[in-house]
Amino acid sequence: MKTTKKRLSLLCLLATGAFISTASVASEPFATCPSKAYLFQGNPVTVYGVNLVSGSNSILQDNTGMAGNINGLGFNDNDRYIYGFNTTLFQVVRLDQDFQATPLNVSGLPQNKTFFVGDVFNDTYYLYRKGTGFYRIDLSPLKDDPASPLVAELINESAKLNLTDFAFHPKTNQLYGVDNQTGILYQLDPSNGNTTQIGDTQELGTFGAMYFDVNGFLYLSRNQDGLIYRVDLSTEQKIASGQVKAVKFADGPSSNQNDGARCANAPIIDEDTPANIDFGDAPASYGTNLADNGARHELDQLTWLGLDRPDGEYDGPTGALSDDETNLADEDGVGFVTALEPGLDSVINVQASTSAYLSAWFDWNQDGDFADAGEQGIQDYPVNAGQNPIVLSVPVDATTGNTWSRFRISQQSGLNFDGGAKSGEVEDHAITITPSNAYLRHFPSENGWVTLAFEDNWPQIADYDMNDVVMRYRITEVIADNHIAKVIVAGQLQALGASYPSGFAVRLPNVLAANIATNKLRMQHRNRIIEQSPIEADMLEASFIISPNLNDEVPTGCAYYRSQIDCRQALDFDFSLNISFQQPIPLSEMPAVPYDPFIFATPGRYHGDGFDTHPGRGLEIHLPDQAPTEKFNRDYYQMYDDTSDPQTDRYFKTNNNLPWALMIFDSWQWPKERADLLDAYPQFRDFTESGGQQSLDWFKPSHAEQDHLY
Repeated sequence: MKTTKKRLSLLCLLATGAFISTASVASEPFATCPSKAYLFQGNPVTVYGVNLVSGSNSILQDNTGMAGNINGLGFNDNDRYIYGFNTTLFQVVRLDQDFQATPLNVSGLPQNKTFFVGDVFNDTYYLYRKGTGFYRIDLSPLKDDPASPLVAELINESAKLNLTDFAFHPKTNQLYGVDNQTGILYQLDPSNGNTTQIGDTQELGTFGAMYFDVNGFLYLSRNQDGLIYRVDLSTEQKIASGQVKAVKFADGPSSNQNDGARCANAPIIDEDTPANIDFGDAPASYGTNLADNGARHELDQLTWLGLDRPDGEYDGPTGALSDDETNLADEDGVGFVTALEPGLDSVINVQASTSAYLSAWFDWNQDGDFADAGEQGIQDYPVNAGQNPIVLSVPVDATTGNTWSRFRISQQSGLNFDGGAKSGEVEDHAITITPSNAYLRHFPSENGWVTLAFEDNWPQIADYDMNDVVMRYRITEVIADNHIAKVIVAGQLQALGASYPSGFAVRLPNVLAANIATNKLRMQHRNRIIEQSPIEADMLEASFIISPNLNDEVPTGCAYYRSQIDCRQALDFDFSLNISFQQPIPLSEMPAVPYDPFIFATPGRYHGDGFDTHPGRGLEIHLPDQAPTEKFNRDYYQMYDDTSDPQTDRYFKTNNNLPWALMIFDSWQWPKERADLLDAYPQFRDFTESGGQQSLDWFKPSHAEQDHLY
């Protein structure tokens, strides 16, 4: 903005807080009733323009010509000026279309009291402060003389609500505000200040800015995180019902010392960016149009799906038809490479314009929405410019037939199936779920786990505390036509009391690596896709590395993760591995559960003085009598305490049958660091020496020496 000498003189006067007549300088009102929301933040104040549809914002003015913070804002639709309260100089001010502030000559307000809550309606400015009172100021004299003296009138001195803003409803002519401590929405009568409790918004926080739109929707901007919520007060019936849950609408700017204003008689589609919003295309029941908080993205000219940039729209479809059926189709970014079959994995090819996040939802039960549990099939998947093959797991109970899907790409993460986004595009696609006749088989059960425990000192007994790797473990098999079509292996690390770094892996004995559908292979850590393929190279049998070094998967702070008494860290690492087969495997040929979970020495890392060099991947520790993989170093057999004998199928046991790995069909309380398993669970000796015929419940807490347990 060009600053003239005249403007500089004005700024100097205003900075001192001196009153100046608006007649001495040009002050133009806003030309229209603007749809943009104006957010004032900080001290000195900065003015942002906020697009409530998407949450995008930009600085409009960083110099209002006046020192201090301006709060208690309201837009006067009659004269098209913004009015506010300078909380630093204790002055009521008026702001023009350039957001230049002019102090007004107001008497009747309490001295040296700040006001953070305000709004304007029908040439009257209303101010509210808890414990001080509710005031109104008639602004109509300013029409004849901008320097006219104004008088603040006390409406009600009983001001008990914890408000940081309120706003006038354009239809009921009543004020509405949310108590920050309770989340309760209240109606305030501007004539007498009486309050009426409407209902619980179910959201708490400092709602420093509130706005209405012409349809009667209330928008709440929360200071702490910038989230913009919407409350439906569009009809008298909605208000009377008390059902006023605040629904997340968009992501706005977080702030402090803020307040907002907008023309409540304007729609919220920003007049500066007409048709610059991309909406979804599915029927309206899926949350597609603006009235239903439908999915929408402000076009950033950078992020989209497909080869062609999307066109903007003013709204999504409002009826039962999608825009495919109204000749407005623009979806070209998602291709379904394989069929969508219940219980199986499908490959989807996504064309992205740039690096971004992709999320997708699928109406698996065909109830006309994406709101059910499990219907978000892809969450914040990082895509790159170009083609991105993505594996999708179709739930086994997905209803066959025609339904809908929604894909959203954005520079933002954490999007829902509805609501606004500052960037990207939304594409809705009709899909067909084809029958597969699949069902699931679980080990040990659908919701149960076995516990795997490993001692990493093999081939020596050493401390034998059996807590070096403790893992909960589960297998789900997808069966179709008496064949295994897919396997899901899942686990959660319970303890890592290891002196030596170890990796964790799972092998499918006698299953050829060539039979793995690598295009559908998918591993997740903490529900995040791992880009590197887990399948081990140069092996005939299928073997999968879950982690090459479990020490990298746990938080620092303790030498031994969750095995020291004074190290009560939270569980932090879990995984799932989805394996599909090129040719489904007959049930009779599938290896028995638990397949072959094992640990191995992390390559290049020290693993004890018993080895001349670092043993690396060649050192494996398996469950008792489970043969190792083809990468195992056979020279390690019968070293120290090991009595493995491949000729008799004896593996990983001592001469009195003590194993270096256990599988327990239950949750298990493992020994603390340096506590011998035989001391912690004395009956384990009887179990091993009897070949598993006696003391079958040795692992129960009732048989343990509690002072030896973690």
